[in-house]
Formats: sequence, C-alpha cells, structure tokens
Amino acid sequence: MFIGVLKEVTTHFIVDARKTTKIGGDHVKARIINPSGANTDAYITDKGDGTYRVEYTAFEDGMHLLEVLYDDVAVPKSPFRVSVVEGCDPTRVRAYGPGLEGGLINKANCFTVETRGAGTGGLGLTIEGASEAKMTCKDNKDGSCSVEYVPFTPGEYDVNINFGGHPIPGN
Repeated sequence: MFIGVLKEVTTHFIVDARKTTKIGGDHVKARIINPSGANTDAYITDKGDGTYRVEYTAFEDGMHLLEVLYDDVAVPKSPFRVSVVEGCDPTRVRAYGPGLEGGLINKANCFTVETRGAGTGGLGLTIEGASEAKMTCKDNKDGSCSVEYVPFTPGEYDVNINFGGHPIPGN
C-alpha cells in the first residue's frame, strides 16, 4: 500500500482492532523507519474502544516504512510504505485576533497567524483597502507570528493570508 505525507507536518493514522478487543489495552506498537535507517518517534493513544491513534512527524524526505504490530505480530500489509515530500498544507494555518474582526484608523490593529504543523511554505500577508496600511509581522519563534497593521483612511480593508502560495481557510 502506498501513502504520502508532508515533511514536518504532524500526521496520524488509526489502528482499528475492534474485532480483537473492545476495550483497548497495551496491544499496539508502531515504528517509523526513515530513509536514513533512523527511527521517528510514534505516539500511540489508546482510545479505550479497540482503536488506537498513532501520531508522528517525519523530518526526512523519501520513503519511510511504518511497522504496526498487535501483540508483537505484524498487522496485515505491515510494513506500510509512506512517501514523505516537502510541502505545506494551508488548511492547517490558523489566523485569529481582533484585527481580523475590525479595526481603527491611526491605531495598531493586531492578529496572530499560526503555521505550526502546516509544513514548509512561505507566509504571505497583504492588506488592501481605502488606503495603504502600514504592516509589521513579528516571528514569535514558536510557529506563530504577530501581525500589526495601521490603516490611515476610514473604509473597508481586506486582510489576505496565504501559505505556500495558497489562501488559508476563512481568507
């Protein structure tokens, strides 16, 4: 089976073992083997109903192998081949704050953009409206940035946010 994911984007899959157990337990193990041969950490959450969520973040390009075991026996079709490529997912970018709801002229209007977990892509910001608006963007070093803009003329303004060249949801 061939599956693809984006580099540096946390992803997950579900192991459904309800035919074997209805209450969960310490049955499932997962190992992600990178192209270099090193392992990537996999975090398993027992949902308590016989399903397990396995989450990981790949940091290497190329073909990875996902080994999934139930009671130390490989599940059918394991190991799974997963292609990891450079890219981004704009649907994982979130923007929020009062500066997106409305603003005041000659005053700083602020909002935050979170790109953490969206992959590798450039952030693009534009503000269009009745006049030019002064804008600054500060990298918070945590996968988010603080944006401040000052419009000088009353009127309607549109805040456009793109990630990897594509608009984010709600934009």
